[in-house]
Amino acid sequence: MDFNQWKIKGEYTMHDFKTPSFMRLIIIIAVILVAIIGMKYSSEILGPILLSVFISIIIYPFLMWLKKKGLSYNQSIMVTLVATFALGVGIIWFLAVSMAQLIKELPDLTISSGGILAQYGNDIIKFIITNIPLNNITGLVATGIFMLFAIIFLVYELPQIKLRLIKGLGEDNPNLHKLFDLVDDNIKYFIIRAKVNLIYGVGVSAILFIFDLNFAVLWGLLTFALGFIPYLGIMIAAIPPVLVAWAKYGTWGAISMALFFIIINTVAESYIFPKLTGKGLQMSVFVVFVSLFVWGWIIGPTGFLIGVPLTLIVIKYLENFEETRWLAALMITEDDKDKEKKSKK
Repeated sequence: MDFNQWKIKGEYTMHDFKTPSFMRLIIIIAVILVAIIGMKYSSEILGPILLSVFISIIIYPFLMWLKKKGLSYNQSIMVTLVATFALGVGIIWFLAVSMAQLIKELPDLTISSGGILAQYGNDIIKFIITNIPLNNITGLVATGIFMLFAIIFLVYELPQIKLRLIKGLGEDNPNLHKLFDLVDDNIKYFIIRAKVNLIYGVGVSAILFIFDLNFAVLWGLLTFALGFIPYLGIMIAAIPPVLVAWAKYGTWGAISMALFFIIINTVAESYIFPKLTGKGLQMSVFVVFVSLFVWGWIIGPTGFLIGVPLTLIVIKYLENFEETRWLAALMITEDDKDKEKKSKK
């Protein structure tokens, strides 16, 4: 290309220069790595903030439901904030009290039945005592209080944020509609998850009460929370009840409790959740599994809870650019309706 072709009104322009495709790929990878490193180093504060954002988004439909029932906006926001504060304080208080009792009783929890399996069970209990910071109640309460106030402020601000976005970007902005659709999808996902998890959390607590196992409500709450982790969450939540049943009722008690959790996990992931959503996650099982550990490594334990919606956000973002659309295509799966349409064609 002639150098003079670049000269326009005494200035030089690069409009005819195109970045090679391999350079664009390198730049994309570099930006992703920088973003991951930044999130990794800020994970202690980033994790609670992201979790607060997702919880506030879930609470927002309750505010809109109150408005539809005839309450004014001020009344709706007041009821929502008071209910959120009361529920948050109740959960923080319950967890603090339960954790204090658990710390006292956990060292005395031993599996007395003989055999190698019992030794493995005692080793797991020792690992939990020595490696999981259960005694950091003050830190957990402080994090909980921070998240509670962050959620309250976000719930209060969300309607205004929505109006600001519409005013700033324009009501017909396609990117804005994509953002709202993405938020709606995440709200539906979390609400359905919460309903399913609530059923199983209550069911777990009821079964543990029947078997007279300690901390039944705590293990039910743990099942509810970890149920947001697809495929693995309920099985992780099963570990404490299985150990407690093992210590109290022996090997058959542990096997019975493990089978109970396997059944509810299979029913939840293979039947109830897909039926309520009308489809699966539209994500490869491998992608779901890997994304949980990737986000867990980047932002800590919170990453396991919100890894799926974060991955969905990444996929939607990748779909907006031609250079990265192929990555998004690799991460999603077609539902049955799409397959039927393609087969008919």
